[in-house]
Amino acid sequence: MKTRFINFLLLCLITVFSSQAKTTVAIPSSFELLGSKVVITQGGMDKIMVKYNSLTRSPKHYNELLERCNSYFPYIERELLARGVPGEFKYLALQESLLNGNAISNATPPAVGFWQFKDFTAEERGMKINNKIDERKNVVSASIGAADYLSKNYYYLGNWFYSMISYHDGLGGARNYIKSNNLNYYNQVTINEKTHPYVLHYLAHYFAFKDKVGLDDGHVVMIEFPTNGYTLSQVSQFTGQPETTLTKNNTWLTSSYIPEDKVYSVMIESKPDEINQLVARLTPYAKPRKTRDRKAIFQFYSDTIQDSFPFVLPIADESTNKKFDYALVNGVKAVILHEEMTQTELATAVGISKGKIRKYNYEGKKDKLIKDTHYYLAPLPKTIPESYHILQEGETITYLAVKYGIDRKALLKLNELKKDDDAKEGDKIYFN
Repeated sequence: MKTRFINFLLLCLITVFSSQAKTTVAIPSSFELLGSKVVITQGGMDKIMVKYNSLTRSPKHYNELLERCNSYFPYIERELLARGVPGEFKYLALQESLLNGNAISNATPPAVGFWQFKDFTAEERGMKINNKIDERKNVVSASIGAADYLSKNYYYLGNWFYSMISYHDGLGGARNYIKSNNLNYYNQVTINEKTHPYVLHYLAHYFAFKDKVGLDDGHVVMIEFPTNGYTLSQVSQFTGQPETTLTKNNTWLTSSYIPEDKVYSVMIESKPDEINQLVARLTPYAKPRKTRDRKAIFQFYSDTIQDSFPFVLPIADESTNKKFDYALVNGVKAVILHEEMTQTELATAVGISKGKIRKYNYEGKKDKLIKDTHYYLAPLPKTIPESYHILQEGETITYLAVKYGIDRKALLKLNELKKDDDAKEGDKIYFN
């Protein structure tokens, strides 16, 4: 009995030591990621390692995931970078679906595909879902949609980790989480045991795979074949591959015919040493992909955005002035007044001229600044990542410029208007 007990203690010590060694080796406590300095506390490290060890425990499962990373990451990263989103977000797709295009959540309605979009969110991002296709299961289409979503939310939140949280909680939910937890990730992202689990799991996926991706030259390669107007049977003839293989890799297509309404990405499986030969076979049948018109990106949006604006996110106070708080309002640095102020008072307090305050907020020289109102401290952009607003009674272009945070002259130009009075009640006013 004593021998067995000693052996058991030795086994426990070895297990603990191995676990601690793995923790120490796997993840640094300080690093740069997604444009931020990240610091991980011991409590945060312990939480991350639970998921990390789960991901790496089974060599068979790990290698299956690694092969999917090598197959799909090039296309995911390409679409992220093309839209200004850090390529490291590709690990978020791995976290969302394990890069299984057929992944379906238990939510109602279910989230589907590589980036786990619900139907209404996918359609807002321009993906088609009908009885013939479901682009949520298409790695290129879904990655374009995810990149658009992350980019838009970064615009309003100003930090990629906040944008990551918004992918799970939604834009409003992320704002509420940031406020309720008094987060300030603008200078440093501190990861501890109370950090959002979605971020903890992302870091586990990132560190579990980042040093292994791309090292295996013998993995299965996926070639993108941009085309339309053919059946998978015809594509099978082009490639010499069985139609069953094409069907397996393109489950987004529920019929055998690739619709002609736009160019779709058909994924073709290949061995590394057969890529050039296969590309040569497909080239005569490939179609050029058209860049989406900006307004077409938002054609599925309904006019429900007006209740969400102005979008206000408090930021770390840079002064002790009790008359206002600093905030990001519609993605632009601003202040929220707690009491009425003169233009001179605010200009002095924030260190910019009265002329700029008037210019950025379309105020007259004698206008008082009103309590519980936001005032921009920086120039407004010429476009914003939103769809449109249907003009209501009493609203003007100037009112919309301040409400949504967009340059008034640019807004007039975008909508082919010369002055405020040219816009009429019921008009759709586009923002891009």
